[in-house]
Amino acid sequence: MKRVLLQTVLFACFCLLSGMAYGQTGYLYQNDIEGWQDKIRYHSNGGNYVTCSQPSLLARPNHFAITDIHNYMIDAHVADGYFVQDFEIIDDYVFFCGYNSSMSGFIGWFDINDIFFSSGALGHANIDETLSSYGVDWLENIEVFRDKYERIHIAGVGAHIVSGVLTGYKAFEAVGYTPNSMQYRVADLKGKDAMPTLAVMDDFVVYATAEKKMYTVGIGFTLETFPRDDMFALSSHPTYFFQTVVAGSSLYPTNSDPCLSSLGITHKEGNMIAIDNYRCDIIGTNFPVNNTFLLVLREYDLSPLLMSNPIQMISECRIYFPLAVSEIRKLAYGPLTKRYVTLFRNEVSPGVDEDCVMTMDYSSGTVPTVAQATYPQAMSNGSLYDMCLDGGSRYTVCGFDISANNYYYFWQDDVLSNAYSCANYINYSVGEKDVSVHKEDSCLSNVVGWIVLNFIPNMDPGIHEDNNILDCH
Repeated sequence: MKRVLLQTVLFACFCLLSGMAYGQTGYLYQNDIEGWQDKIRYHSNGGNYVTCSQPSLLARPNHFAITDIHNYMIDAHVADGYFVQDFEIIDDYVFFCGYNSSMSGFIGWFDINDIFFSSGALGHANIDETLSSYGVDWLENIEVFRDKYERIHIAGVGAHIVSGVLTGYKAFEAVGYTPNSMQYRVADLKGKDAMPTLAVMDDFVVYATAEKKMYTVGIGFTLETFPRDDMFALSSHPTYFFQTVVAGSSLYPTNSDPCLSSLGITHKEGNMIAIDNYRCDIIGTNFPVNNTFLLVLREYDLSPLLMSNPIQMISECRIYFPLAVSEIRKLAYGPLTKRYVTLFRNEVSPGVDEDCVMTMDYSSGTVPTVAQATYPQAMSNGSLYDMCLDGGSRYTVCGFDISANNYYYFWQDDVLSNAYSCANYINYSVGEKDVSVHKEDSCLSNVVGWIVLNFIPNMDPGIHEDNNILDCH
């Protein structure tokens, strides 16, 4: 009996190891719920995923949904008339942000269990849409975390718009022990040329802004830093400019870096971040762009700030593309796999663009020589719009069918992809370049706050359920 049991266990282990080594890993699912420009985040407490979408352009209905990807999906219509730009999950709370039709920034929240799993009356989304009173007319991006005092802490970035004209960007900070006890304050950012993006590290919050000169040609990045748990404690904050482009043999630069509007940022580990963007060649004095494009990933270490020393750029890699690129949609880092994962779109043959998930292996501690790109093939009329990691070795991408009714798609795969029947692969060469030095400055923060957030319950949610259907594996 023991021998039979041992043989059974050994056979099971062999099958598991064989599946890990040779089995297919990619899954493509769809359902009949509308998911136009859907965003996705992993809910670690429940081991499931929350999405946000806007099914109709006319009424601007705001929908959130929860799914396990492989089986069910529950959709909740929680509000109308808001332009949701971002959302994040902490514990069982969803926080979301954006702007309303009156051009005021807003922030809202709801409890996942009250909306999706209530056995009685459903909960509500709670929204404060008065942020324009203090200079935030558009809240673009937020990160939510617990600070050292165990408070819910929100760091964000917003735009200040006067009479329809953009006049600058604001750093946003909100804190509270519960969502209904939060207050916020805002500060000025130095970056002016493009909407900043941000990342939260162990000790700092950093805002990255693409710097552009002369006909919007990209010339580098400005990093603005704040203490993580008390962002605007001081009247000013340090800024660091890293120049990526210099003039050529004439007055005009020969490259644009960053090129186009796409920019990804992620926390790596400790006080390290990474930024990726496109770089392109320029031909002629009127700045036409040719088809020479690169995806550039740069790593920065902010830990020297703890000793009053400047930020250090520690690596730069460049991935070479034979044709044009269009949009970087997400950059993430997997601590277990030690790989960067980027969702983007590029031209794979003349006139043909495809969505792609590309991984770069940094497990050796150095820049890799090859980046693997996975192109899901079973979704012929879809757009892969957003991506998240699950805390392990798997990523999940959400998208929608652009040819019919904007139905949801989900592509889920291991970072170490092996989805041969559902995807095509291209290995792109990677080159390493010398790092840039910083130029240090400071900026007055002009802090306004603290202001109490007055969250108002919104409409009774409408619930719709559907099953996810496996398209390819």
